[in-house]
Amino acid sequence: MFNIFRRFGRKHFLGVDFGTSSIKVAELSIRNQKPCLENYSWACFNVVSSDQKADEITRDELMKISLEKIIKKMKPVSGSAYISVPAYTGLITIFELPYMEKNELEQAIKFEAHKYIPASEEEVIASWDIIKSEADNSPAGSGKRVKILLVAAMKEEISRYEKIMKAVKINVRAAELETFSIVRSLIGDDAGTYLIIDIGFRACNVILVEKGVIKISRNIDTGGNDITKSVAESFNVSWEKAEDMKKQQKDLINSKESGVVIYSLELIIDEIRRILESRKSENSSSGKIDGIIISGGSANMKGLAGYISNTLGIRAVIGNPWKKIVFDEKLKSKIEKLGPSFSVAVGLALRGIEEQKSK
Repeated sequence: MFNIFRRFGRKHFLGVDFGTSSIKVAELSIRNQKPCLENYSWACFNVVSSDQKADEITRDELMKISLEKIIKKMKPVSGSAYISVPAYTGLITIFELPYMEKNELEQAIKFEAHKYIPASEEEVIASWDIIKSEADNSPAGSGKRVKILLVAAMKEEISRYEKIMKAVKINVRAAELETFSIVRSLIGDDAGTYLIIDIGFRACNVILVEKGVIKISRNIDTGGNDITKSVAESFNVSWEKAEDMKKQQKDLINSKESGVVIYSLELIIDEIRRILESRKSENSSSGKIDGIIISGGSANMKGLAGYISNTLGIRAVIGNPWKKIVFDEKLKSKIEKLGPSFSVAVGLALRGIEEQKSK
């Protein structure tokens, strides 16, 4: 955490990433039309005061305690924030409808959305956007068709995080599924086609992005915690020791000597193969993937990028949410160590900058 660049005369934008095991916060500003890092910090949920035990308080209380510590350290300039909602608690899907007038389209989308959202209309917050209108070239076509991007999240889930923000006296400017924050910080306006593999503590989100538009978002119920468990079982060590081993500069994945079998990675690879096969069968001309970007707390695990590249035959790299962010060169080693773990927090703050520039 630092405040070297702090300038109270500039507009500040705060991004708060509510992860499964930690909270990460980034504060950006605009300087010379470029996003500038003003401050950052993070805290793990198990870091609580000595007179409190983690098993005696709820997860929401742990998050509040962690965020309070962060805000106390950072003293952010901005009194409002953009917050994330975990991808596995929401829904992103694309479907097609015949072209129709706007008022008719809204009704058709509401009707169609019930097929995808497993909850009542009162329980969710849903939004949609037209991502493409195109002529239907099929023999039986009747003109244009419209592609709709549908996004939904549970009201109860959003309310949880809003209460935590209120407790630390920070207003919520907007909430979004972390999927959009990740894409914003790692890809932005790049016109290529990419797969993002975001390996969180609890779950993995596989995102297919074409020309900046999310085409597929799949959540897999396996993540960094499962990778740690595999390492612990393979070496017969504690979870804490296995977590430390993941962070060391030793390749546990590709080394024949280690003999580590990480089943969670196989699950992720299998899901990616299904996505690629489905995409190829739908449109053989759109099979090319420009690259795979790995994100999340486990992304820096030695050998992971190489393993994914070799297994899928597509170049995989570790994501860099800091590539377009201006920061003090003295912090370069620290920023590189943080790597893609701040993809969501940076992406949220970048949303604020984009909204400010569009005014």
